[in-house]
Order: sequence, then structure tokens, then C-alpha cells
Amino acid sequence: MSVAEETTTTANAPFDNPDGDIILRSTTDRVDFYLFKAILSLISPVFKDMFTLPQNDLQSGVSSIPVIPVAESSATLESLLLLCYPATTPAFDSLDIAKAVMETAKKYDMQAVLSRAADLAMSQFLPTHFLELYALSCRFRWQHHAQTAATRSLEIKNLGRPSTEFESMRDITALDHHRLLVYHHACSIASQEVGNSLSWLEPISSKNMPMWSHTSKECPCRNCSGLKMLQVADFGNLKITQWFSEYLLSSGKELLERPCESTIWESAAYSRAVTKGAECSVCRSTIVESMDKFRALYIAQVKKVVATVRLEACD
Repeated sequence: MSVAEETTTTANAPFDNPDGDIILRSTTDRVDFYLFKAILSLISPVFKDMFTLPQNDLQSGVSSIPVIPVAESSATLESLLLLCYPATTPAFDSLDIAKAVMETAKKYDMQAVLSRAADLAMSQFLPTHFLELYALSCRFRWQHHAQTAATRSLEIKNLGRPSTEFESMRDITALDHHRLLVYHHACSIASQEVGNSLSWLEPISSKNMPMWSHTSKECPCRNCSGLKMLQVADFGNLKITQWFSEYLLSSGKELLERPCESTIWESAAYSRAVTKGAECSVCRSTIVESMDKFRALYIAQVKKVVATVRLEACD
């Protein structure tokens, strides 16, 4: 073996302390991490048991400190070991690194590190990698993280079609994927139902809105035939305007495909309703304010009902 192949480098602080009494050496890129047996023993039963055994077979570094060769890369080891120190606030360079750290923490039975790694990965990658985090949570049976990631997946339109295949799908079972689809469907039904009855509205916040109430009998919106009746707050069944009925119908269909807050914010049906309402000489003075107010209440109610839907527990 050549000298170049034998060369090792020392890890970055705090793993370069020469007072350490054990070295973990990454055989992947030959980086030495100077550590303390006491810390490793506290965090890992595997290392604790290892240190109780005779260590005659261990290699020794240049300073006669025992060396334990490990297969993990130095990047994985550094992230893993930083999580062993509560005072540090590490960050993962990528989700792949986070996955490797979790697998290593599982390998060495570092339960506290595994839990901390999961929390860190969720905080870093949830906005952009929620499906991968759902798969990861199912794999490690983290029900609360699976629920959080599943809720974010509601932003995907028509989840379950072939276009929603994701890389980590190979890491979960068909049952885990089925649970996600069942959850998405239940949230779709619950959110669509919000617009089928407005009994959830508070009377004080919904009184005299032009969509269903007008003191003027000359309002053109009230002279249309076949207007739909809808339960509004505790006012009973009231006639709602055609343009508002169309808004509820369209937004309800959109929520069935994508049951989340963003759907209501981004719905083109909102602009159509405001435009049509503004054509009425009576409604136009309050239409923008009233529709803005209703949309905020609508969003809040959708979020409320979706929050009651629970992802089936991991086995």
C-alpha cells in the first residue's frame, strides 16, 4: 500500500481534540475524528458495549489512541457526531446526508441522535421534500412527522396519479403509500364540504354580506330565478347570488383535487366572482371587502376541518 493511501487527515473542530481517547476513522475518505469514550458510551449502547470488550485488536493512531475504522463518510460522521452535542446547532447539507445520518444513528442505536436528526430534517426540508420526508417517517415509524408531511402533501393536485411518483417511493411499502392516498382523499372530501353549508360562519362576521343579504329589494342579483338556498350561520336557509354560488362550486371542485389553503388563495374563481358581483349596482360598493373577508373565513374553516383528519397510524 502506498504512502498516499495511508495518509489520514484530522476532522474539523470539535473533533480535532488531541486529548480524545478514541478515534473514529472514516475508511471512505480517511478522516480521523478524535472523540471521548464517555460521550460515545452515553449516546450509543453499541459503542458502550464495544468499549467493555478487550481492545487489543483495534488499530492505534500515531499518538497510540485506539482507532475504530467505520464505513461512513466523513460528511456523514461529522453531521452525526455534531448531533451528539446538545449545545450545537448543526444543519444538513442535503437530504441525502440527513438520510445517511439517520441510518448510521440507527446502526449504532443512537436513539436521541436519531430523534434530533428527524426534527432537524423536518425543519430544513419540509417545504420542498415533504413526500420524501413522509416516506422517511414511515420507514422509521415516526407518526407525528408522517402526519406533518402528509398534511403538506395536500398541496399536490390529484395525488395518486402517475405524475406524482417520487424518488423515496421505493423506500416505503404499498400500505404506507395507500395510507397517504386515503388521507389525501379524506381531506379532499372534508374541505369540499365546507362550501356546501355555511352554518360554520359566525353571525357577527357574516351579517349583511352582499352574497346573501341585502336590504334593497332592487338588487339585480335578487331578481334572478332559480337562486340556490344555502344555510348561512344561524340565519337559516338564505338565497345566495348566482356569482357566489358559482364561486363555491368552482372552489369546491378545486379543493377536491388539492385540499389546502393555497388552492383558495390561487383560485381564478375568486376574481370571476368579484368581477360579476361588481356588475351589480347594489353589490359593487361592498363586493371586494366582503369577498376578501369571506375568503379569509373560508380558508380558516378549511384548515380547521383538514386538521381534524388524521393519518392512519404507522404499524
